[in-house]
Amino acid sequence: MLLLTALKKIGFTQQEAIIYIHLCKNGEITGYEAAKLSGISRSNAYAALSSLVDKGYAYVIEGTSSKYIAVPKEELIKNAERDFQDNINIIRENLAFTSANQEPYVTITGENHIVSKLKNIIEASEKRIYISCDNEILNQLADELNITIANKLKVVILAPSDLTDASEHIYYATAPPESLKLIADTTEVMAGNFKQCLYSKNSTLLSLIRESFIHEIAVIDYKNNH
Repeated sequence: MLLLTALKKIGFTQQEAIIYIHLCKNGEITGYEAAKLSGISRSNAYAALSSLVDKGYAYVIEGTSSKYIAVPKEELIKNAERDFQDNINIIRENLAFTSANQEPYVTITGENHIVSKLKNIIEASEKRIYISCDNEILNQLADELNITIANKLKVVILAPSDLTDASEHIYYATAPPESLKLIADTTEVMAGNFKQCLYSKNSTLLSLIRESFIHEIAVIDYKNNH
């Protein structure tokens, strides 16, 4: 369930998320009612409700028997955004990071992680982007590439289809490639597929992928002119 996963990512436990959703659906409820609606044991339901109150996700309505009510959605979102930004600021100000003596080869697995890394590289680029990929990957990177193009960076795309409604850039039509390749500013490189990619700033890998792009473009130019 997407909602359950999203709530867990902003700090809810599984049981807290389930009970919070029931609070939203049912308004004021007691601990007994929360347990009955959620299928969670009464002791765990009361513990989850107490934790929701402590975290600021729910309020207690005092009476003959205590009832609980969810913090409104808009307030929950604002609190989550505020907490997230506070944590980002703490990390930015306090996390020390020492770069490796030699640029490592890093393996990135999983489609979401790979796409996020590709987007981060494109957004941070300052001069040029060379990318060879299929249409599925290109579509997922379209927003970042369009912004890069609009910012007057050099963008070279090798793919079966071009970006739609993009401003000036260089496009080479290719058959669907078996792998993806990306070079940014001749300083960062990613190569692989949607399941696993190799990322590095290593000059040797950069040189190899750069030569691969040069060869691929030369072959396309030759075919187009003969």
